[in-house]
Amino acid sequence: MARPKQIIDSRLAAKAAKRLKKLENHRIYLRLLVISKAGDRPITELAQFSGVSRSTIARWIRRFSEHGVEGLRDRPKGHNPSKLNDEHRRQIAHWFTHCTNAQGEPVNWTLEKLRLAIQKEFGISISLMPLWRQVRRMDFRQKVPRPIHAKADRKAQEAFKKLLKQPRLFCPSRTARSSFLTKDGSD
Repeated sequence: MARPKQIIDSRLAAKAAKRLKKLENHRIYLRLLVISKAGDRPITELAQFSGVSRSTIARWIRRFSEHGVEGLRDRPKGHNPSKLNDEHRRQIAHWFTHCTNAQGEPVNWTLEKLRLAIQKEFGISISLMPLWRQVRRMDFRQKVPRPIHAKADRKAQEAFKKLLKQPRLFCPSRTARSSFLTKDGSD
């Protein structure tokens, strides 16, 4: 049977136990608890108890010894950085607010038109989904026209709109009519 490696000393285990009392983050608390117990118990037993592998516990111990409690925090997962910088975003926002392209021509923007304009102006190739996310982060929303039924009667719709634009006679609401009643309850 192989001799177990000593990867933690009693000083590091005591330091972890001391820091346990000051934590609120449950993940870091559990990691520190495992590290503090690693001075007394075998790592294999702690791995079975905590539901992680031995190499994970060894990694926690190494990160805690090198960086302290901050080393036990989860690191960012490494998302790709945006291809558009702040200057590009300002230019795109200008295009949107003025409804023009880089040459000043009026444009009804779609994601595909914007993607092609970015490729032409900035030389940046970007797919539609990341572009959509960037546009949303810039607080712009895509306007979608109301659907028009194939059998809709345009003339009847326009006549209805004209009817709505005419001034209406005042008609008090039901609660307002009750205030017009006389004391005996009659109108």
